[in-house]
Amino acid sequence: MKLRLFAYFIILTITNVNLSVADDCNKFDKLSKEYAKCTAELIKEKTSEKYKEGKKKINKLNLKAKLIKFKNSKSHKEFMEK
Repeated sequence: MKLRLFAYFIILTITNVNLSVADDCNKFDKLSKEYAKCTAELIKEKTSEKYKEGKKKINKLNLKAKLIKFKNSKSHKEFMEK
C-alpha cells in the first residue's frame, strides 16, 4: 500500500512539473522578444503534434492502394465491385 502511494505521489509530482513548464511565457513582458520567442516555440510544438496526428489518420486510410485500384479499373462499375 505504501509503495503504491509513493509511486502515485512521484507520478503526480512529475506531471505537475511538465504542466507548469508550458506556461512559462507569462513571466516575460508581452512586448519583449523573449515572450515572442517563447510563444513561437509553444506554437511550433503544438502544430507539430497535430501534424503527426493528422499524418497517422491519413496513413490509416490506405489512399495509395485505393488510387492504384482506381487506376487499374476500366470503368466505375468495375472499381466498385473490387
